[in-house]
Amino acid sequence: MAGAVLRAGVSVRAAGGTVRAVRTGLASAGVLAVLGGVAWLAAAAAQRASTLSPPSIRTPTPPLIGSEPTWFLGPLHGLLPGLTSSASRLHSDMVVVLIVTGVGWALVWATATGLPSRVLLGASALAQTLLVLGPPLPLTDVFNYELYARMAALHGLNPYHALPTAASGDPVYWVANWHHLSSPYGPLFTLFSEALVPFGAHGWLWAWKLVVLVSGVATVALVGSLAVRLGVSRERAIAAFGLSPLVLIAEVGGLHNDVPAVLCLVAAAWCLVRGRDADAPRWIDPAAGALAVAAAGIKPSFAIVVGIVVLGASSRPRALLGAAGAAVLTGLVMLVFYGGALPNLKTQGTLVTPLSVPNLLGLAAGHGGADAAVRSVAREAIVLAAAIGTAATAYRRQWALTAIGSVLVVAVLTVPWVMPWYLVWALPFIAVGRPRVLVPLALAATVWLCIGGLPSLPGILHHFGYYPGRLPTGLANHDEFVRLVQ
Repeated sequence: MAGAVLRAGVSVRAAGGTVRAVRTGLASAGVLAVLGGVAWLAAAAAQRASTLSPPSIRTPTPPLIGSEPTWFLGPLHGLLPGLTSSASRLHSDMVVVLIVTGVGWALVWATATGLPSRVLLGASALAQTLLVLGPPLPLTDVFNYELYARMAALHGLNPYHALPTAASGDPVYWVANWHHLSSPYGPLFTLFSEALVPFGAHGWLWAWKLVVLVSGVATVALVGSLAVRLGVSRERAIAAFGLSPLVLIAEVGGLHNDVPAVLCLVAAAWCLVRGRDADAPRWIDPAAGALAVAAAGIKPSFAIVVGIVVLGASSRPRALLGAAGAAVLTGLVMLVFYGGALPNLKTQGTLVTPLSVPNLLGLAAGHGGADAAVRSVAREAIVLAAAIGTAATAYRRQWALTAIGSVLVVAVLTVPWVMPWYLVWALPFIAVGRPRVLVPLALAATVWLCIGGLPSLPGILHHFGYYPGRLPTGLANHDEFVRLVQ
């Protein structure tokens, strides 16, 4: 009898070892798929001017002083000399990369416990490093950041009042694209980006790349730490956020200012959870409030969750004090440096992407897409979600992270002008399991947003008989977009 029990125990241990080995193998395969896809994309985008990095194919009028138009291809330039120059083939290759990295991400998310957290964090850091060494992907936003900063620092122009066309002689103008849009970005971000202008046109970009890289890696590490404090798998949290193709390719690869904004918001969430401990320092609650406001000062969209952060703190008065202090500082920046002007969110809010939920619902409702009425309903839905999340957190502090994640998911689903990296706002909270029902939604939304961000999207939609540009809303959207970028 004892021998049978012993043999059964050995068999169970052997089976357990096999399961762990399989899990490790699958997780490793997922990591390699993500790293391989990211490495190829970074090197391919750096090889030559192409649609993989749209700024590289913009006509330099005038050219960047003392440089070739493709100066920003970076040190990875020349690694793929045999790369095709066919735009259609590059589009197809891009789809393959997204599929490979997406499948790899899902695989490593499901089996992440097969690898140590330090390996997963290192893989994310490596992927982010490869991406910042290459040119910006896939849009020109980073050069809009730089141009707005140079308008204020070099040309005496208020980027919240003046249009970039007033600085058309600036050497960065030709790689920016929002030529008729005053700045929609937060004042804290704009002031910080001005501080990088003395590095020069080239140096500004590399300084900003360093900021994005440090912020991105720090956010992944903080998500892992937050998971430990919440009692969920650190490995799965790091994999879910740090190896997501949207975080890597769309967010970090695009060098978007969402990266430091998300870092501030995740840091605020970490402070909320840390504040529940009996030995929590007194500064932790004010820090949570201040960090939430700082996130909004970088990315104004995050203002919708500031109230949730304050109400989720162990000491609401201290959190409110921290938020108020940061708000006063942000207000002073706006007043002293920018004459009290607000970011221009209204103009960009009139734009519509073909696959955004409001646009599809507007089509189904017979509005021809997300017209003014549909966009108004979408804004009301975001306000309602924020109100519900705030009320729920007021009732129970422990619901704060759930409320933040849910409100940000609703914001992504209801904004008419949706970009792939917007899901990154909510992904840290999905990664730590707040709430778990958002996990399948995150996977589906990733597929949807990746499709919506493909350069070849118009051809795909036409194949299914959908011609957004022929509808009244689509025509109006096209005309407005052309006006802003011409």
